[in-house]
Amino acid sequence: MTFNRATEPDWAEPVFVQVGMNLPRAVRNANEALGFLANQWKGSRKKHAFAREICAAAVLGHVSQATAREAFIQAADEARMVTCAPRSH
Repeated sequence: MTFNRATEPDWAEPVFVQVGMNLPRAVRNANEALGFLANQWKGSRKKHAFAREICAAAVLGHVSQATAREAFIQAADEARMVTCAPRSH
């Protein structure tokens, strides 16, 4: 599930996620996170559904981009994906 919104704001810092031996992928906003959650996700799905809901809400403007970014990071960490997510201040 992805939404086509030309004005989708990027996160202050992208989240780099690596699945298996694939090259790391930069996820720059809630819309890209939704695509990753729907199509490239591997591993635990305990926080996966919550991250999808939060990212969808961010795309629609119901929650902040920072909240969506944090939900995505937490889900990826729980799934033991290799991530590099500089923390925005």
